[in-house]
Amino acid sequence: MQTPVLFNRNLLKKRRQKLDIGSEAFSFLCQEVSGRLMDRLNAFKRNFDTCLQFGNDGGILAKSFNCIISDEEFFTCPPNSFDLILSFLGLSTINDIPGVLTQALKALRPDGLFMAVFAGGDSLYELRSVFGQVEIERYKGISNRFMPMISTKDAGYLLGHAGFALPVSDMDRIIVRYASVSKLLQDLKITGNTNVLMDRSNPSLTKGFLKNVENSYQKQFPHPDGGIQVTFDLIYMTGWSPAPNQQKPLKRGSAQQSLKDVL
Repeated sequence: MQTPVLFNRNLLKKRRQKLDIGSEAFSFLCQEVSGRLMDRLNAFKRNFDTCLQFGNDGGILAKSFNCIISDEEFFTCPPNSFDLILSFLGLSTINDIPGVLTQALKALRPDGLFMAVFAGGDSLYELRSVFGQVEIERYKGISNRFMPMISTKDAGYLLGHAGFALPVSDMDRIIVRYASVSKLLQDLKITGNTNVLMDRSNPSLTKGFLKNVENSYQKQFPHPDGGIQVTFDLIYMTGWSPAPNQQKPLKRGSAQQSLKDVL
């Protein structure tokens, strides 16, 4: 069965080549997300000698790991090549996620770690909601302006299905204050987080349309400190390459203490 092509990877590459890496928005995004990723990696208290990285974080992770940077959808490397594979804000625009995860597992050495972080869950739900409302009012329908989001539950399933040991997925919710919708849209463009769906046939963003979006957003989702609130859900996926003597999860029902006893 052929994998459906949802995302225009050529368009994504062109936009990545035009990223304003020196901009305040891009720097903030990279520092915030890379910092959270490093906190999780440091919790394992082990050294990773060889690293493969997907996605551009402005070189922050490379300061801690000698990373080889690669395209996340098309990469070739011998089996058992890396101790660590990191995916930085790119997994949600891959057409064949199961295939990529299977490749990543083969590229890891035994007991090697795969960790990914990407925007998913209910990210930008405020903007999605308001855009939908305005489109229905003006055009009597909703177009494909936003890419689909992967849930925490789906992320965990994908890891286990690919064959990773001890798969874990969890989420950080970040609420950001923006002065306006126009500033939010500008930052999404600067950081390369705009629509790359193959089917992007939708009405143009006229001044009147954006004015309606701005007014509705300000009324429905104001931030307590002024401006508007914007929600970002960062989904984390962590899985290990199977290895002998590796820790195994407890079987369901094997706990020796009940929650009632602990509390």
